[in-house]
Amino acid sequence: MEISNKTLQDKKVEIVLGNLLRTGVLISTVIVLAGAIIFLTKHGYEVPHYITFHKGTFYLPGIKDFWNELTSFHGLAIIELGIICLVATPVLRVVFSIFAFLIAKDYLYVAFTIIVLMILMYSIFA
Repeated sequence: MEISNKTLQDKKVEIVLGNLLRTGVLISTVIVLAGAIIFLTKHGYEVPHYITFHKGTFYLPGIKDFWNELTSFHGLAIIELGIICLVATPVLRVVFSIFAFLIAKDYLYVAFTIIVLMILMYSIFA
């Protein structure tokens, strides 16, 4: 039984995609755990007051505010960075797949993968 060059290329792409997903999940896990440790060391001793309800404020900080919180080692900002990495992992997988299909000259799959990437981007940013 002879293994074709295309089969070997497909296997290499599968290995790279699997490693990309594993690495992304591992990195995001480490970042979230580091943020959780920092958050708990700073705020773990606080006792919540359940007697009265205080309506919290919700705001989305800009990139500059987010960066300032990251560089100040705020635990919640580091946890958010880990979640961003976790969300970025499948997006990077789709981008890598586009290039893999381009190299393989599988233009139909390139088109489908670009559509998937556009749907992902829309669902993230819209």
